[in-house]
Parts: sequence; structure tokens; C-alpha cells
Amino acid sequence: MSSSCGTEPLLEALEISKVFFRPTGPLKVLDGLDFVLQQEQAVAVMGASGSGKSTLLNILGSLDHPSTGHFRYRGEVLDFGKRSVVDHWRSRRIGFVFQNHMLLPDFTAFENLLLPARRLGPITHEIRQRAEYFLETTGLIDRAAHLPGELSGGEQQRIAVARAFMNTPAIVLADEPFGNLDREIGGRLGEMLFGLRDSEGTSLVIVTHDPRLAAIADLVLELVDGKLNPVESESLR
Repeated sequence: MSSSCGTEPLLEALEISKVFFRPTGPLKVLDGLDFVLQQEQAVAVMGASGSGKSTLLNILGSLDHPSTGHFRYRGEVLDFGKRSVVDHWRSRRIGFVFQNHMLLPDFTAFENLLLPARRLGPITHEIRQRAEYFLETTGLIDRAAHLPGELSGGEQQRIAVARAFMNTPAIVLADEPFGNLDREIGGRLGEMLFGLRDSEGTSLVIVTHDPRLAAIADLVLELVDGKLNPVESESLR
């Protein structure tokens, strides 16, 4: 489900550079790249290890700030200097899926699902119903009261994927979300991720080394020498 042509981009990250300063000298990871995400678009970002894919994803999600460049969300400039504004924007508009599920070990699967909503205010009946809906959708309703340590790796990551959608975000960012799982389980979870993206009408940016997962996306980009280049999806099949 890709956005129709002619609509205003959802997110624009323009002339983005990122330099890390180390004792041995500056290291430029991103070099004036442009990234444009349309509404309801799925974009896969590929590239060699150490090419800066995770850095780019962290910047797109405002977990890190660029050395240079600027952002627009739905046409409005996003000022990284206003941290409270950016933090509020992130909590409401961005969902994250990490390679390591990042579930809190002392919280049940149901409680972990509620965590994004807790940052925004009281947990209402509607929010609990939404969490239950995701447990049903992911096939884990009977595991709602289980702690992460009582779940398999695939089950933990299913909770992590569902959690990313809890606050009805406009964008979900996924960083090698299935890299620690075997190929078959990762493939099934990839289908679940894209299925939720379609049903929720969410845009998706996924960093992956898996060409099968990338091939499902509307657009595939490769990060090379700090810049993004388009990849023909047919070459991934």
C-alpha cells in the first residue's frame, strides 16, 4: 500500500550529515543525504555493516540529531533544538522495533504493550482494548500474563512489533528487527510487520540485510558512502 502520487510527503530529511568526533579524528557517517517518506509507504534501507543505517534510523526517529540538515513533518519544520517538542512528537508519531526486543523483563507481555501509551497519559479502557486486539492479532492472547523470559524469541519479537503500533504512530522504524531469529520465523514476522503496516495505514522504514524482506517494500535504498541510492527490487528476488 504505497501513497498516491502528488500528495505532500509525510517526512522529509534533507541534506543530512552526521559526524562523530573521535580521538583519531572526525568520522563522517552520513554525507548530505536526502530521505523522503510518503504516507503509507514502506521503505527498506540496506547497506554494509557500519555504513550508518542505524545512525540514519535513529536520526529519523529523533533519538539522535544530525550534524547538519533539516526535517519537515507534514510540511512543518521539526526543530531538533526544542527537545520537549521533539520528544512529544516522537512519542505520538513514531514507533520503534529494535533487533533486541527491548521488553522490560519484570513486565508481562500485556504490560509491555501498554508502555508507549503510559508516556502519554492514563491507561484508558480503549487503550487496554487496543492492547488486547494486538495480542489477538499476533496470536499471543494466551500469553498476555507471561513475562518476557517465559516467551520464545519469536514471541518476544511479536510483542515488540505490536508495541510499536500501540500509539497509532504515523511512522514505524524497524532496525534489523528479525536479525536474531531463524529464517523461517523471521519471514513470518516480516509478513506480520507488513500486515500491521497495511491495516494501520502506517508508513514503515526498515533497516535489513534480508533481501526477501526488502523486496516486499515499496522502495529499496542502499546506504553507500553516506548517501542513499535506489535499488531495483527485482534484483532482490
